[in-house]
Amino acid sequence: MDQKRLPGAWKWARSMLMAAAAMLLPAMASAADVPSGGTISVSMREDASGQAGAADAFVDAATLALSDKGFTLLDDGHAALVMELVIRASEVGTGTGKVEKSNSDLMPGGVSGAVGSSLSLAVPSGKTRHVALERTELEMRMHRRGDAAVIWSGSAVTVRPADKRASAATALCNALLRAYPEQPETVIGVP
Repeated sequence: MDQKRLPGAWKWARSMLMAAAAMLLPAMASAADVPSGGTISVSMREDASGQAGAADAFVDAATLALSDKGFTLLDDGHAALVMELVIRASEVGTGTGKVEKSNSDLMPGGVSGAVGSSLSLAVPSGKTRHVALERTELEMRMHRRGDAAVIWSGSAVTVRPADKRASAATALCNALLRAYPEQPETVIGVP
């Protein structure tokens, strides 16, 4: 081993470690700044167009998921934190789905003065129908009230039938906040 190269190798290794530490320190500091509770309000971003009918379902799902994480939900303007929701949805084609079976019910006899009852059982028909599929991406951004700097954010995506927006909202919010306060590094795919 050449003794002359060793001090240069140590300087190079030390400079690499310093550069790596400089890149990691802001990430560690920002993870420490993420609150684990407190008061929060949930709002939709203005650019979340095209989902006006689904906005309430997403706000309700985010509210429930945040309350499960220990946050106290307040109206806009009164909370210390704000969680902004941005929804992007697009149609991606059609798929097949099972025809839902009818409800079962039990009724008293159909003829007055008669004794007995009538039973109706739901039997799967085995039929399918075409359903519109929708790709929905939810982005959540948390910041302190009055401060535009984002302190936590995450994004999740799913493809589901267009008429199942409420279940998509619940699944996306739960997936994003499952590991909170850890911040997802990539977009989370939700089946």
